[in-house]
Amino acid sequence: MPRRDRAAGRPKVTASRFKAAPALLLALALDAAPAAPAVPGFDRDTAGDASSGLLATELNCTACHAGAPPALKPKGAPDLSGAGARLHGDWLIAFLADPDAAHPGTTMPHPLAALPEAERGDAAEAIAHHLATRRDWKPPKLFKYASPETGRTLFARIGCAACHNDPVDEPGAAEPGLVPLGHVAAKFPFPALTDFLMRPLDHRRGGRMPDMKLTPGEAADIAAHLLGSHELAENDHRAPHRPLKPDPAKARAGAELYSELNCAACHEPGAPAPPAPGYAEIAGRGPCTSLPYPSLSAAQRQTLSAPQPEGAPPVPLAHTLSALNCYACHGRGGVGGPLATREPFFTGDPTLGDEGRFPPHLDGVGRKLKSAALAAALAGEGGVRPYLETRMPVFGDAGTAHLAAAFAAADLPGEEPAAPGGADVDAGRVLLGTEGGVGCISCHGVGGRRGLAMRALSLDGAPGRYRYGWFRDNLLDPASTRPGTLMPAFWPGGEASNTAVLGGDAEAQIAAIWAYLDTAAEGRPLPPGFPDHDSTAFEITPTDRPVVQRTMVEGVGAQAIAVGFPTGVHFVYDAETCRVALAWRGRFIDGYKTWFSRLDPTAEPLGEPVADLRGDGPSPAHGARRFGGYRLDPSGVPTFLYHEDGVLIEERIAPDGEGDLTRTLTRGELTETEPIRW
Repeated sequence: MPRRDRAAGRPKVTASRFKAAPALLLALALDAAPAAPAVPGFDRDTAGDASSGLLATELNCTACHAGAPPALKPKGAPDLSGAGARLHGDWLIAFLADPDAAHPGTTMPHPLAALPEAERGDAAEAIAHHLATRRDWKPPKLFKYASPETGRTLFARIGCAACHNDPVDEPGAAEPGLVPLGHVAAKFPFPALTDFLMRPLDHRRGGRMPDMKLTPGEAADIAAHLLGSHELAENDHRAPHRPLKPDPAKARAGAELYSELNCAACHEPGAPAPPAPGYAEIAGRGPCTSLPYPSLSAAQRQTLSAPQPEGAPPVPLAHTLSALNCYACHGRGGVGGPLATREPFFTGDPTLGDEGRFPPHLDGVGRKLKSAALAAALAGEGGVRPYLETRMPVFGDAGTAHLAAAFAAADLPGEEPAAPGGADVDAGRVLLGTEGGVGCISCHGVGGRRGLAMRALSLDGAPGRYRYGWFRDNLLDPASTRPGTLMPAFWPGGEASNTAVLGGDAEAQIAAIWAYLDTAAEGRPLPPGFPDHDSTAFEITPTDRPVVQRTMVEGVGAQAIAVGFPTGVHFVYDAETCRVALAWRGRFIDGYKTWFSRLDPTAEPLGEPVADLRGDGPSPAHGARRFGGYRLDPSGVPTFLYHEDGVLIEERIAPDGEGDLTRTLTRGELTETEPIRW
């Protein structure tokens, strides 16, 4: 019988109880379990010959077994420095006692599996009490309300659904290739989940959960949805923390176990690797037997047990793309791309076909983009596809730094041709236009303007992004560089369809277009065919009273109401959800497209920055509110009217005189006033 710890009055669990016989550990490792560790790149077979190395990094084998090739850097485990303040205590205990049951699909090994089942609970509780002492975390400042319905929409359209099934709308086991989230509601209180979504790379340095560039309001909305808290509630009351009050004796026992189980090797960067065989010694010999993975699938066990091929280590490019699950959105070499069940979640501009909703494929991307542009894209910067709803995530220092060079090494056949010198810049301007040119501006923006018929990506800055050889080939034969593209070939077979410019010399015409795009944009004459107005000709400027303009606003929708004030503080009200959506300072809006464009009547705020406030207003359940219009007071300030649960609510929003806004809500006899700040 284990001896009693007098202070705790419970069996004291010591690390010596984990020194079970290797045969027992191996049996545990081979024991079947309901859910195998979810490794998307392995489950979708995107890593190919690098699958064994992929499992070695994603299961953190190389954290303990030194000497692996540099490409096989362990992904690392979550930062536990604030675990006691961020995670529910009861979930911590359950997870440590049985990781697979508390989090199906987890890549966490089962360090307590060597204990008799009856003793695992005590060991798990001891470690949990130790982790409960780690409270180095401060909750984020929360908005008063969040909108779970907005969170549901965001989860579906910005890219979350490419990697995860929705635990609320798609309960049950996730299909292979998706990382399940069914455990989230049991694990996180609302503030902690909101903070995690805002700063995932601070909590998981490995980058497998990238930064989706969420605003605080967006993070709160998604957190409210994932926690299933769709009732109307203030954020302070959503999913409150269920902390574990540390017991000193249990915490000391847990600290001892934490040390002797070598948890720091995965959870604490820079921690020394524990004594373990070298990677070369264990490669191809099967699953780890000192920290068993009871739930490894047969395919995972077979891959880890297969003899390792001699020669070069796994290709860093293929390994990184699989480890970071880039293939969830992008295809390359016939591998990857959105799962069939995920395709409906990719949305954008329908006028552009699949190019308007799917992220670009990565075939030849090292030949397409200059290294600096590719590095910026990998860092989530310099996006040129505003029509895509899916966001390019940021992976931090998780191993993307080498990708620009790796793509170039894989895709560049040799020395790339340089753009010819002395090209005719004005001929390039004419060719881009619709009056005597080939009409590039029909689809593509130039000079800060959008395309006339659709909003394909802007050509501004193209010479800074693209390599000239790819740019030339793309114009000569778009289908060869971008299969399925809507872009027609204006130089079929290398022959110019427009022979009136530069004598129909295809090479000279392409060089001229490049030269025009490479000139400084400021003061550059626009290609012929754009409407004859400048950016301020139709600017709406509130002067002596507010301006209220019904319009469409990107990201808000067709039921937007833009309200501008002479004080320079403006907002957009969403009449569909009955709440403030955006706010900004400075210039108001340009009304040109609202008044004259039937294809794209969206209005854009002219001031900067534009704050998304959809996490800062009352969040109704879906369909709970019915917009009833608005009325203007003598000074021109609108009061918006809507019904909620049969009750008329009046919402007046006006400047507070200090550069912010004030919201006044009236429900029957009750009136509340609160600031709107950003």
